[in-house]
Amino acid sequence: MKDNFVNHLRPRFISDRALSVYYTFCLGGLSFLAFLMLGITGILLMFHYQPGTSSGFSSVLTIGSVIPYGSVIRNLHYWSAQLMVVTVNLHMVRVVWTHSYKPPKQLNWLVGVGLLVLVLVLDFTGYLLIGSQESGAAATVAANLLKQIPGLGTALAQIALGEPTALSGSTLIVYVWHCVALPLAAFWLQLYHFWRIRRDGGVRPL
Repeated sequence: MKDNFVNHLRPRFISDRALSVYYTFCLGGLSFLAFLMLGITGILLMFHYQPGTSSGFSSVLTIGSVIPYGSVIRNLHYWSAQLMVVTVNLHMVRVVWTHSYKPPKQLNWLVGVGLLVLVLVLDFTGYLLIGSQESGAAATVAANLLKQIPGLGTALAQIALGEPTALSGSTLIVYVWHCVALPLAAFWLQLYHFWRIRRDGGVRPL
């Protein structure tokens, strides 16, 4: 099984047509590169960021104005996130345009849709961790929307966002989602996504 997985990731022979940059525009690779940059800068930011309704915003200010190169690292993290949102959306458009969602690639298309949702949720939770009044308002709106779901709404809002205030969206629960649970899920789904590409015959035009 291990050899089979490695062979799918690095096969001995790949057609020139499947590697054409004019077909894929390297959008998947750019998305993964942005994800790696987010992971590296995110770990560095975790050393100084303090989640919480009273400490989130102040720690962001400290990172940007006191910590050496903190502003550079935070800006790299922010712009890598925006790059990933753009490249993932363009990647989905490319897949639709080239009909790469059709059999036998329909399962990988659903995995890609899941990854798109994860990227958008990661971007939103990252915005909440700023801990500003604007992110607090966004968290309150999101919590109220979740609470409209009959039966499970209140519980889902508590699980997803905790207890955000109107002045801060930064909570410990949002921090755990953004820094641990969602990145791990995205990482393993990306590995499976890459494996399915090889398993389904590469990214060649249909």
